[in-house]
This record gives sequence, structure tokens and C-alpha cells, in this order.
Amino acid sequence: MTRTGKSKAQSKPANRFQGQIHISGRWRIGILLVILTLAGALRFAKLDEVPPGLHVDEAANAWNAYTLLKTGKDQHGVPWPIFYARAFGENRSTSYIYALLPLQAIGGMNVWTTRLPAAIGGVITVLLMYLLGTRLFDYWTGLIAAGLLSVNPWHVQLSRYGYEAALGPLLIVVTLAALLWAKMPLDDREPERARPLRAALAGALAGISCYGYFAVRFFLPIFLAGIVLVTWRDWWERLNTRKEALSIGALLIAFAITFGPLAWKHLTDPEMNKRARNAGWVWDSADPIGTKIWKAASRYPGHYGLDFLFINGDRELDLSPPAGIGLFHWYELPLMTLGLFTCLRRSKSSRAARLLLVWVALYPAADLLNTHLSLHVLRSLPGLPGLILLEGVGAGSIARAFKPRRRVALRVIYPLIGIAVVSTIFFIHRFFGDFQRQKNDLWIFASDILEAARWLRPRLNNVDAVFVTGRAYHPDVTALVGLQYNPDQWFNDVRKIIPGPLPDGAYENEDVYLGYGKMHFMFDKSSMTELTAMWQNGRADHAIIIVRPGELEFDGVALEKAASPVYEIRNSEGRATLLIFDLQI
Repeated sequence: MTRTGKSKAQSKPANRFQGQIHISGRWRIGILLVILTLAGALRFAKLDEVPPGLHVDEAANAWNAYTLLKTGKDQHGVPWPIFYARAFGENRSTSYIYALLPLQAIGGMNVWTTRLPAAIGGVITVLLMYLLGTRLFDYWTGLIAAGLLSVNPWHVQLSRYGYEAALGPLLIVVTLAALLWAKMPLDDREPERARPLRAALAGALAGISCYGYFAVRFFLPIFLAGIVLVTWRDWWERLNTRKEALSIGALLIAFAITFGPLAWKHLTDPEMNKRARNAGWVWDSADPIGTKIWKAASRYPGHYGLDFLFINGDRELDLSPPAGIGLFHWYELPLMTLGLFTCLRRSKSSRAARLLLVWVALYPAADLLNTHLSLHVLRSLPGLPGLILLEGVGAGSIARAFKPRRRVALRVIYPLIGIAVVSTIFFIHRFFGDFQRQKNDLWIFASDILEAARWLRPRLNNVDAVFVTGRAYHPDVTALVGLQYNPDQWFNDVRKIIPGPLPDGAYENEDVYLGYGKMHFMFDKSSMTELTAMWQNGRADHAIIIVRPGELEFDGVALEKAASPVYEIRNSEGRATLLIFDLQI
């Protein structure tokens, strides 16, 4: 007999969402392996080409990880930063930087290794989605949710960016998986014996997860509090026995030990909140508190709208999905709707249903406070697994409804599978085709700057100076990656840094690197003094100049008319975007 007075047979999970057609364990493993293979293919194929170049945030993560790996200090000389790394002045979280270290130790600093943590994390998230869906609901829900996540446009795209935000879904899902592993009352199983050590490890993992991207550290504590609120009776009952109370205490203490220093830092160090301030609040400083709340709340409904989820996604060019593709496939809309109705209907009797409803209801929380061109896919990303799991529940309800009528089921399910396959093929075609061309000319990805830096790398030691266009976004950090710059040399260099903004308003609240070592970046006339001085010093200096067509003139004559470039970088349409000159001046 168990401690609840029930036999072992009686205490097995009484899953309220079962009832689908049974498949054997071998078939489940086989299907899961196919799903993980598909997930890996979509995340690893052409990882260093799609998207093209290297986004400036990716480059900053790569460079700070590289300086840590080689010197034990970030680019600003801070030894092993924990709470934030200054990067180019915006103070980013350090989780992704540390995830890069082992990969750079093996593969060096390049585009592939920079994106590899995101891609690996994406595949692991798909696996955990299966385990989470199976534990909370049933194996059909787990398999379907994993399959849907493996081909989800939102997740595929951001699993290929070397952002700290890309690890957000993994941190949320792994925290829930750890709490279930510790036997916390989140699912619909009969109460199981508490595990204090497991509870402590789960609490520590939850706290450590909050050191990730800002959206995670904002969303996760609120989400966990919401889960406890809707399952409070079960938590309260566990306090009646010593071991269960000890487990909950261990969970809370471990979470407080790991999360507490981060929370205290946010309260006492103004630099911790700099990135959020740089993004801009949705309210004006003079607004009364009621107006501020209203402006924040007004962003909430759009996160469930067709425009954000199924049509346009994020309208910021560097974050937007491929043209004609939303964050979700259209066939997912009825699954999401059915999942919502199923969970609402089961919410009174099912802890798992209440957990999922809380997840879906709170998912916009981290995207309510800061302004953006549209709704923000990175700040909303912690909610993506919840929406996918909701679809899994919806698909499971279809399977249960058709179980007694298999012939009818085949007539309905096969066309649905066909639609899903066609939608996925269309997405893959757009993502590995038009999407690459769509991002290629964006300065923030700096694909041409990266190519120029690679061209320059074997030649840098043989020149006196290099002058690079400032018509890019932080070209200094992209050049560091392309040059495979030596971190020891970096700390020995004379670095010229000024605080933004520039006269044209660019780089507000960010650092602007005008130069380091032989590298000089020409943002405006005031930052071209070194080139002018070299031009007028009367010596024959060896210089390489990397500029946009028509950007640089001498005595009123465009440089490309006075000299021939030794190398041209062209975009996908064949138009020259950068000209490289090797001159004696």
C-alpha cells in the first residue's frame, strides 16, 4: 500500500487527457527521433548563411565570449562578469556568452559557433516539449507538441540567431521539467513522495535560469507565482507532512539563494536596468500612474491577434519572419483554439490545464513595458512553448473525438497532415530562399562588413592603417569577429571610444568605437581626422580603405573615380555595397 492508502495500481497517473489510439513505446521513440531529426535539420542547415552575416548582438556575444576564453575578461576588462557584460554600452545578460565558451574552445570564433548554442538549445527544447507534454497530459500531446515546435517558424528562426533571447524557451521548459522531476504538484498524477534534494536542485535551476535574457527573468518568477496561485490547495496540503514541507522549503531556499542576488542587483545597481531604459518605456515620464498602467495594458491584447501570430510577426526588419509567413502556420490556429476550449473545460479538475492557461495568459508580460515598432518577438518568446503545448492539447482532443470512428478520422486527419506538410515546405522554401535575400542588405547583419574583415585578416599586419565606413551598425564589433582579432592585442591597443549619441542621433546611450589599433571607423567628418592627417603628413603610408560607393571624396572627387578598388563586395542582386582600396597615401 502507498502512503495515501491506495495500491500501486490505483496510484498510477490518472491522466484526464488520455483516450487516444494507443501506439507502442518503440513507435513513440521512432516518431520522436524523426521529429528531432527534422528539428535539427531546420536549425543546423546553412547555420552560418541563414540569416546572412552576423547580427550586431550576435557579434557582441561572440567577441565577449572570445575575450573571456582567451584572457578571463570581457571586452571591457571585467573578470568573469555575472550580472551583465557592458558590450557596446547596453549591458546585456551573460548567459549566452558563457554558453559560447566550450564551443569557441573547440571551433574558434565564427558565425557557426556563435549560433550553435541557440540551435542546440532549440533541439533540446523540442525534446523537452515531448517530455513535458507527456508528463502534463499524455504522450500524444507530447509528440504532437514536439512536432509542431520542430517546424514552428518563430522557433526555427530564433533558434538560428546567436542571441541570449534564443535560449528563453529552453530556460522556461527546463525549469518546468525540473519541478516535475522534483515531484512538485503541477500535473494530474496522484501525489508522489517528495524529494528534498531534487526540489533544491529544481529551485536552484529556476533561479539560475533568471540570469538569462531580460524577458526570462521578468516572466519566469511571475509565471511560477501564477502556477502556485492556481494550485495552492495542493501546495498547502503538502505542508502537512514533514518531508513534503522540507521539499518545498528546499525549493524556496535554493531559489532565493540563486535568484536573490540578481533581484538585489536590479534594485541597487542602475546599470542593471540600462538595457530596458534604452529600449524606452511605453509611457512618458510625466504620465500619471493610471495612464502608465493603461499604456502598458494596451499592448496585451495584440499578442493574441492574427496580425502578430499569423500574418506579420515582429515588424522590425531584423526580427521579422520571411515575407508571407507569420510566427505560426495557419493550420495551428484551430489547434490553438481547440486547446484553449479543452483546457478551460478541464481547468476545475486538472492542475495541468490550469498551469497551461496561466502560461498562455501571462506570456505577453515581458513585452508590456517597453516600446517597439510593433509587438516584440524576443520579449514574447517565453510564451511560445505554452502556445505550442496548447496546440498539442487541441490536436489530442481531435484524436480522442475520432477514436471510435477510425475511417472518418483518416478522412479528416490525412488532409490535415497534408496541409501541415505543404505549409512546412512553403516555409522552408521561403526561409532558405527569400528570407536570406530579405536580410542580406540590412546594416545590422553587416554581411558585407564581415566579408571585408575576412578579406582584411591576412593583410592587416602589413598595413599602417585601415579606414572603415561608419555606414553600418557597430561595424567595429563585426570587424573583430571577421578579423579573428587577438584579445591580448585588444587590451594593448589604444582604443578611441566616445559616448553616443552621434550628431545624427544614432547610438543613443551606447558606446561608439571610433578606433582600436590600426582600425579606424568613419562615422562622420569628426571621426575622419586620422585619415585626413595621414593624407597630409607627406609620407607614403600604406592604408586600406573600406567604404560604400560614393561615400568618400578627396578634393571633390569620389574615391572610386580617382583609384580602382582591389576588391568589391556585392549583394545578392549583384550591386556593389562595399569597395576596398589598397593605397599608398
